[in-house]
Amino acid sequence: MPANFTPSAQVFWLNIPPDIRERLLGNVYCTQCRKMTTITDYTGRIEQGDLILDGVCSRCGSAVSRLIEGDAY
Repeated sequence: MPANFTPSAQVFWLNIPPDIRERLLGNVYCTQCRKMTTITDYTGRIEQGDLILDGVCSRCGSAVSRLIEGDAY
């Protein structure tokens, strides 16, 4: 189970197939690098039915976020 996730975010995240979760983690835009990157050291929370992942860019260490819309899963 993901650490640092709210309970509702854990349920949402675990309902996504594992291969899709990996693709989502590797498809995050970094405003510092100005490129797609992988999010690391991430946390998860639900806001207005959407999952928000907040973490760190694997390239430069800047803060990055990934929104996963609630009605997508």
